[in-house]
Amino acid sequence: MVDVTVVEASDREVVVKLADGRLGVIPKSEFSEGGGLSGGTVLKAAVLSRQDSSGRVMLSHSWAVRQLGWEAVRAAHESKTPMTGRVVKPVKGGFVVDLGVRAFLPSSMVDEAPLEDSASLVGSEIAVMVTECEEAADRLVVSRRDALRRERRVIERAAFDRLAKGQRRTGRVVGFAEFGLMVEVEGARGLVHRSELSWMSSPSPTAFAKLGDEFEVLVLDVNKSKRRIGLSIRQCVPNPLDAIEVGAVYQGTVSKIVDYGVFVVLEDSGLTGLVHLSQLTEMAGYRPEQLVTRGDSLVVKVLSIDPKKHRVSLSVTQAMLL
Repeated sequence: MVDVTVVEASDREVVVKLADGRLGVIPKSEFSEGGGLSGGTVLKAAVLSRQDSSGRVMLSHSWAVRQLGWEAVRAAHESKTPMTGRVVKPVKGGFVVDLGVRAFLPSSMVDEAPLEDSASLVGSEIAVMVTECEEAADRLVVSRRDALRRERRVIERAAFDRLAKGQRRTGRVVGFAEFGLMVEVEGARGLVHRSELSWMSSPSPTAFAKLGDEFEVLVLDVNKSKRRIGLSIRQCVPNPLDAIEVGAVYQGTVSKIVDYGVFVVLEDSGLTGLVHLSQLTEMAGYRPEQLVTRGDSLVVKVLSIDPKKHRVSLSVTQAMLL
């Protein structure tokens, strides 16, 4: 493999000069349109075993590029470092990526989560990790997902060093679990347990938020050894229980009727409390649905507040005595 300098280019060939002064020729078909082949351009080329009829050295630029590409690929594979390449086109099961040599990027290795529009990657430069490298079989498989994970781990380690218990940060929802939301904070992923989503109840994570939603979060715990971060959304907003008092009377709306009473949403705070059947009427023998319907407006008195269980007991009968 040698360095050559472009002398001139025609429609069929590129004439170059070798270091020893001899002229050489490379087929123009080895170059893409607008390949920057002006005089003086230095190229890599491989010397072939024959000369043309004019005695010029026959050279191949594409073969040299390919060899350099495989050398870079082998080095990246052995050192487990990422490479940057251009996504050329989609093919069955994935994409072709140009790393100096043709590489295959399976669809399953494009991202950590399925992309809605993976076709938008075509033409873009991406970082990939080499997962399979067999030059003899002309087999080269790469993974963008692994490169993204590697990058995320670097960012994550830095985030673990910065985050501390008691800090407030802005987080973005990146995933769901049965027991809470996965929220990304400064590049690290933490868990907001469903009990820390809202003061009102323990809502379903998918009903509470959607992917991409942003919330202010409080850092509850940072465990570097287990790579875990505990977060809270509800502790960044006022506790509605602080807005009501035992013995006070409020206006409310019936939201749910059950066998043992009715649930009422207090208008000012949005809190939901229970009016037990015994506190709904002094008359015996009535069922809750015989006394009220959903949407009815009631005046209620706060009997008790349980901060730990976040429960509020209400009374209609005692509110009527005031």
